[in-house]
Amino acid sequence: MKLTLITLLSILLLSFSELNHKTDLLCQRWRQVGVKYFGKDYKAIDKSMSELIWFKQDGTFDKELYGSMKFKGKWLFSKDSTKLALAITEMNGMAMPGQDLFDNKYANDSLIKLTKDTLIDGQLKYFGKEKTYGHDDIYYVREN
Repeated sequence: MKLTLITLLSILLLSFSELNHKTDLLCQRWRQVGVKYFGKDYKAIDKSMSELIWFKQDGTFDKELYGSMKFKGKWLFSKDSTKLALAITEMNGMAMPGQDLFDNKYANDSLIKLTKDTLIDGQLKYFGKEKTYGHDDIYYVREN
C-alpha cells in the first residue's frame, strides 16, 4: 500500500514539474520567422509580415500582427500539456465577446517543438475536399 501511494505521489509530482517547466519555456516573447503550410515546404517570413506573441505566466498573451494589429487573449495547456488553447479576448482595444466558456478542451494547437529558443506551433485543421487532418507549422524564435 505504501509503495502504491509513493508511486502515485511521484507520478503526480513529475507531471506537475513537467507542466511548470513547459510554462516557463512558453512564457516568453516569440517572433515568427517562418511557416510550413500543410503539404508544402518551409518558407521564411520577413519581420515586417511576422507576428510577435508574448505568453505570460498568468495565462494571458499579447499578440501583434504586421506591427499594427494588436490582440490580447488567454491561453491554456491541454491536460497532457502537448497542445495549446488560445482565445482572443480583445482586438485593437475592443473586447471580443464569447470567450467566457474558454477551457482546455479547445486546445487545437500542437506544440511540435518547445525549447528555450524555439517554438513550433502546429495549427491543427482539416484540409481539402477529402478533409485530411493535418497542421500548418508556425515557426518562432525567442525575442529578447
